[in-house]
Amino acid sequence: MREVKMNQYQEHSANYKRLETDSLFVDFEQRAEFEGCIEKAFRFIHDEQLMNTALWKRFAAQFRDCIDSEKGAWRGEYWGKMMRGACFVYAYTRDDALYQILEATIEDLLTTQDGQGRISSFRPDRELFGWDLWCRKYVLLGMQYFMEISENEALNRRLVESMCRQVDYLIEKIGPEEGKKHIFETSQTWQGLNSSTILEPVVRLYSITGEKRYLAFAQYIVSCGGTALGNLIELALEDRLAPYQYPVTKAYEMMSFFEGVLEYYRVTGEEKYKRAVLNFGRRVMETDITIIGSAGCTHELLDHSRVRQSDPEALSGGVMQETCVTVTWMKFCYQLLLISGEAAFADCMEQSLYNAYLGAVNTGKALDQDTPQKEGYILEYLHFDSYSPLLPGTRGKRVGGLQQMKDGHYYGCCACIGAAGIGLAHKAAVLCSRDGVVLNFYIPGTIRTRTPEGTALRLNIATEYPADGAVRIAVMPEQEETFSLALRIPGWCKAASLWVNGEEEAVVCGYHTLTRRWKAGDTIQLRFEMETCAIRPVPYGRDTVNTEMDWKADRLSPKEIVESPENRLHIAFRRGPLILAADARTGVDPAQPVDPLTGGDGTVKLRLLPPGAVPFKTILAAALPLRDGRELILVDYASAGKTLREDSRMAAWLPVLSD
Repeated sequence: MREVKMNQYQEHSANYKRLETDSLFVDFEQRAEFEGCIEKAFRFIHDEQLMNTALWKRFAAQFRDCIDSEKGAWRGEYWGKMMRGACFVYAYTRDDALYQILEATIEDLLTTQDGQGRISSFRPDRELFGWDLWCRKYVLLGMQYFMEISENEALNRRLVESMCRQVDYLIEKIGPEEGKKHIFETSQTWQGLNSSTILEPVVRLYSITGEKRYLAFAQYIVSCGGTALGNLIELALEDRLAPYQYPVTKAYEMMSFFEGVLEYYRVTGEEKYKRAVLNFGRRVMETDITIIGSAGCTHELLDHSRVRQSDPEALSGGVMQETCVTVTWMKFCYQLLLISGEAAFADCMEQSLYNAYLGAVNTGKALDQDTPQKEGYILEYLHFDSYSPLLPGTRGKRVGGLQQMKDGHYYGCCACIGAAGIGLAHKAAVLCSRDGVVLNFYIPGTIRTRTPEGTALRLNIATEYPADGAVRIAVMPEQEETFSLALRIPGWCKAASLWVNGEEEAVVCGYHTLTRRWKAGDTIQLRFEMETCAIRPVPYGRDTVNTEMDWKADRLSPKEIVESPENRLHIAFRRGPLILAADARTGVDPAQPVDPLTGGDGTVKLRLLPPGAVPFKTILAAALPLRDGRELILVDYASAGKTLREDSRMAAWLPVLSD
């Protein structure tokens, strides 16, 4: 059985306690060279966004300019969000030039710390309101994740000293004692939920330092329960309500809070917190995750999206399924995967990765539709789109979390969180168990990790996945060793075949574990049957969701919703992990009702098209047969709508003539 000794699990690391609580572990020394669409996304984000030194300087400047003070805004989140994602990406690229940029911006940020220990985009006379704590959370997280890639011990010690000063200042100001602010009083938005998410870096700082005052501060935050309107932890433990029925339903912030609760479980070992987090995650999966792996049809709120995603009445002007929600859901599922070892959470990560996430990467470098209408903005494309449409419409409707900075440039919350999504693809692709290795994602290329005995192991993966279900894996340990190799059998796959060195094995759902004495040159062949399945809307009749927001009172109220007749007049298609979409650039009108030729078992026979068959780059393009003998061209969702304009109007839920 593996004795986990990797540096990032040593005592006084943020991950130390995970050795006692988690089922799966990250190999922080893992190396990978990917190919295909994942590699292209990595290179685009690395080259176009993270290597842009002007962005880093601009984000650090927010802590000198402090213009968030005026309206309680969130420019102060940009630096830490992008730093976390940049550290994830660096773990893949190992590019020294990127590391030098990150170390430079760390040094720049440290110069903004004031004499009281604050690093804040709010002035002292206007602090602890609006999004101040939220922004400070991301400063702390950015520093903590940089420490995972840094070998500069002197700088790491300075970072720990800085973080201690930052949190010590907050402990002086916030708490149950007389003269201090209640944590819910530090924000006038979402009943204190955004402020409560500072729990995550506070617990991680306790793991790094062992200082009991940080655990005590975390205990105080946990005891408050997340919002002034109800204890979210207790609601999750009771498991009677779905999260869209909670008193506060802001999707991104709620997931972030529960990630902090999970970190609290890791340091305390109190099982009820683990149970609450898993209950919450499973409920979100069941009630709010859409076909592309995001949530929130009512802009950024949990609203029973699973049943409302195909209903035109549920849309909010095309502003739905925020990219911040997509990436945070991926990261939350990553944490649930580590803690539980359940393949279903890797399934969710894959669903988001190949659909909502890659769809949001703005590889076309297109300008959104909203900012050109704003006076005084220096126009420039952002590296990620903010919202993901499903019904006929366009990408690029609006920039989520848009804020203009002092120099006239602007940015948004989704653009700076985006890099973390592609970084998670690398972090979760191969994980370690106590007796072997777990392969979650079938990304073509090479992954280098280690066996339980510490032997170097290389996995060479040859595949066209996600466009094709054939996978060949060459297992290359440096020397023979007995260990387990667990292969994720995707939840969407109804029939899979597996051969080891030419001998077929019966496949087990979830993780199929092969335990044997492995030697260099052993081969595994997998075939996942990629039927194209028709997906029908889920009828819901009537429901009640908490989506009516009174901004002055900072309070959501219940709203009764009634299913529209048009909801059932839609259909979507999934092939393997890919959701398919119509795109106007192929000559079709995505809003025009279709009559697809489907089989009695709900499958369709697509005709796959060769590369270059459509006038833009795709992962997959195919022709869908219609009952009148014609064909409708469909492409993978991630490749659709990339001009962010009407010329690439798109739809995943296609209108049909009848249900």
